[in-house]
Amino acid sequence: MEIPLIDNFYKNNILKELFEEDSKLKNFHNGLSIDSIGLEFLDERDINETQRKILYNVVNEQYLDAGITCPSNLESIKNKGTFTVTTGHQLCVFGGPQYFIHKIISILKLAEQLKEKFQHKNFIPIFWMASEDHDFKEISELHVFNKKLSIDKEDSVEVGKISPEIFKPILNQLKEIFKNDERFKTLDAIFSNALNTKSWSAATRYWLHHIFKNENLIILDADDHRLKNIFAPVIKKEIESQFVYNSVSETNNSLKKHNFIPKINPRELNLFYLNDDLRQRIIFEKDTFTIGDKTFNKDQLIEELGNAPERFSPNVLLRPLYQENILPNLIYVGGPSEISYWAQLKNTFSMVDLNFPILMLRDHFIWMNEKTIKKWLSFGFSIDDLSKKPELLIKLNLEKNSSENLDFNKENELLNQIQFSLLEKSNGIDVSLSQSVEASVKLTKNTLDKLQKKFLQAVKRTQDHKVNQIIKISSLVHENGKLKERSESFISSYIRHSNDYIEKLKKASNPDVRSLKLVT
Repeated sequence: MEIPLIDNFYKNNILKELFEEDSKLKNFHNGLSIDSIGLEFLDERDINETQRKILYNVVNEQYLDAGITCPSNLESIKNKGTFTVTTGHQLCVFGGPQYFIHKIISILKLAEQLKEKFQHKNFIPIFWMASEDHDFKEISELHVFNKKLSIDKEDSVEVGKISPEIFKPILNQLKEIFKNDERFKTLDAIFSNALNTKSWSAATRYWLHHIFKNENLIILDADDHRLKNIFAPVIKKEIESQFVYNSVSETNNSLKKHNFIPKINPRELNLFYLNDDLRQRIIFEKDTFTIGDKTFNKDQLIEELGNAPERFSPNVLLRPLYQENILPNLIYVGGPSEISYWAQLKNTFSMVDLNFPILMLRDHFIWMNEKTIKKWLSFGFSIDDLSKKPELLIKLNLEKNSSENLDFNKENELLNQIQFSLLEKSNGIDVSLSQSVEASVKLTKNTLDKLQKKFLQAVKRTQDHKVNQIIKISSLVHENGKLKERSESFISSYIRHSNDYIEKLKKASNPDVRSLKLVT
């Protein structure tokens, strides 16, 4: 049971055009399906063993720091012929909206599909933690049963370095919500232990590792001086020539010529600077680089890069290049907005001789029990109708199934006949009477329209139960034009299906099919 995403839920013109068979944007990507990957594609994306060892050491140390053991497949990252499938997200408190989890399900499934296709190669699903982001508000909210749990704090340091203790109030609220549900105890223990780690990056790795304990998921924090050192030549080029601004601006002009509005406009310099308690944008103006109250010329900033590459942080447009620079990556899995702005970057990748990955839209899921689906179908709706606004469905259903006939076409036709007859009579007596006839008939038609609305309202009142059921079932999928998976936490679904939550989602998953999957 699936509902197509494009047009039903996503109407972004760039996204829609990307997936058209004869797309105007076919030169803006290297493929949007696993079918685009062949042996030559793999060979081009292999990386040297020295870089692989650095990657292994960084990840291994991060797992040890979080007090957990690395998945066994990390060993294979040392060897040529091992590739990654990557997705990433902000470090939302306990996952934030459930599509956080759905992104990871997508890369797990794709890694398995690639292994079936290339049995002599290895494929590692990588979750890239956006640990350097500093927008605290975006990570500090959790919605459970439509209830918002959140805490307030000013943006400052990168979120990966925040003390996990700050999120204890949210865990306490979760405990209160699920105090009568024994099934929450497992998650409670996982989250509680996560909050005892050293940083929010380590905490996120801890609880994700335990949720996906039976999967070979690798969780990477790229905020490391060794990885930044690998990326330093690209950062240097950005400082010297602002190549991201120039290349993305050129791409955006091409998009505009095709009548598309670019998702993101580049800054003249796409870098931040990290210190112990702040992440600040590096502002480039008149050959001067400003960081807070300090200024640098080009040579001074490049010298700073050589001394401390870990202090330089890519923004949203430069981060994809960082990712593809340090990983032997084949596919990036993203949401609709991510895929749209990645499509602005192919030319930017070529400016620094980096391979552009396959772009794939993440999978989408909604949990719904069989009883609810049968009830929905009993109303005469299809599965596709779950994408429609409930107000429209209620109107259509009531008009179709009401015992009262809400079709006023016959009455309107009779009124038209009366109008015609009266006009004939008025013309035989006094032509000026026709204006009075038309005014009276118009008034009657307005009255008839009001009566029809009153009839419909009366029917609604007699069928309140059915109306409420339609609204309730529809709200499981979307509310106010927004998919429910983009707001509601994964927690309630997880504890209901804790024995096979991941397995059920993986079984339903197929990112090559761009649809909302109903998981029963």
